Amino acid sequence: MKGWVGWALLAISLMVAIAGWRNAQPEPETETLSRQWVCESATGPCAIQGTRPGAVATDFTSRRYQWATSGGPITVTCRREYVFAGAWHCTPSPGEIAK
Repeated sequence: MKGWVGWALLAISLMVAIAGWRNAQPEPETETLSRQWVCESATGPCAIQGTRPGAVATDFTSRRYQWATSGGPITVTCRREYVFAGAWHCTPSPGEIAK
């Protein structure tokens, strides 16, 4: 019985590690999705400057894209619907990516 518990914990740990690694990889699909949300939080006129984000930061649960706009930098944070699975959803916020 103890052997099965150890193997089950190993399998779960590997699945979580692989899912987190996949979340931490920047992908073009998420970048395109973040671009669609850039001007959603802008209060005035908003025009995206450039075709790519100025900075990208990723971790196990999210991806952050910093876009230059006519109203200043906007950071869009994209997260999965569930921590390691589900569709990506993005939310914009004014400002730069915290360093």
